[in-house]
This record gives sequence, structure tokens and C-alpha cells, in this order.
Amino acid sequence: MYYVLLIMKKRGLFGMIILGTFVLLLVVGIGAGIYFYNYYVFKEVRVCVGNWEDSKFPCKSRDECLSVLNFDNEIMVDAPSLIKNNFDNILDGAVYCEGSCFVGKIRGVDYENGEIGNVECVEGEDEFVMEIRGRDGLEILKWMRSLKK
Repeated sequence: MYYVLLIMKKRGLFGMIILGTFVLLLVVGIGAGIYFYNYYVFKEVRVCVGNWEDSKFPCKSRDECLSVLNFDNEIMVDAPSLIKNNFDNILDGAVYCEGSCFVGKIRGVDYENGEIGNVECVEGEDEFVMEIRGRDGLEILKWMRSLKK
């Protein structure tokens, strides 16, 4: 900064132009960073739940179904809020109790290898859409790295 002020004294108008350009680039850079971090959607993940099958396990509540199916959400304890909230919504749509447990097929995310597919939901399926913005992507990346340890 001192160097820029020194140039302004020696060069006058030329120094003012350099300083103005530097400030403009700085403001544009900060604005772009804020926009991409908070508002720009980098990835839209679409998950479809349908084709519910009767598991033949008698139940009185959905929680009984989750315990009978040995669902373990221990991995979700440290998950980012975007993942937790959407996972809970998807799970609500995939498992329900009507005298016996019904389990739906989930398309769009392969939980075994972590691949995210680009699927279109068909009639009769419930659709869940997750928009991943910059801050969400960074949280997910940090969470995924912590899982590998």
C-alpha cells in the first residue's frame, strides 16, 4: 500500500488510475466470493423415492421399522445440516408403517460408492431436491474428509 501511495505522489494521475483499478478489482473479487459462497448453486442433487415394498415386519410406528431394519445413523451425527435435514426428509419418505413396515427404493444417490446420479423422477415417486451452494460444498467436503480418518 505504501508503494502505491509513493507512486501517486510521483506520478499523480497515473498513480490514481492504478489505485482505482486495484480497489475496483478488490471490490469485484470480494463481491464474487460472497456471491459464489452464499448464493450460486454449484450442484443440484435430485433423489427419487418410490416403489414401496411391504417388508412383512409388523409395526406400530415408523421408529419400530427403523430398528427392525437395523438402520444406523451414527455416521449422520457429524454431518452438515444440509445433509442431515435432507437425509431425514428422504428417510421419512422411504420408510413408513401401516401395520407392517414399507420401504421405498431410493434413486439418485448410491450410498455404497457415494455416486450422485442425475435422475428424473417418474409419476408416483416422491422427489427431493438438494441445492448445493459454496458454503454447503465446503462443509460437505470437510465432513467427508473427517470420515476417511
